[in-house]
Amino acid sequence: MTAEVLPKIQKAFVSVFGRQVPFTASLDRVAEPRWTSLKHVEFLIALENEFGVRFDGADATEMTSIAAIAARVAPRGA
Repeated sequence: MTAEVLPKIQKAFVSVFGRQVPFTASLDRVAEPRWTSLKHVEFLIALENEFGVRFDGADATEMTSIAAIAARVAPRGA
């Protein structure tokens, strides 16, 4: 997980979840009941805005942890 993307992921995460859900690099959707399907969509939109990218349905189903998100948004070759 690249250190350069983690702060941007955290910024998007906090914009959606506030401080109610503690952000950690090991967080995943299965372990966090407040990471609902609606919040997941909101989080993906916040990530798209933060990184200037677009995700498809496959991305949405695979990006269920901070580690998976970091792997998806990390610059290629990083």
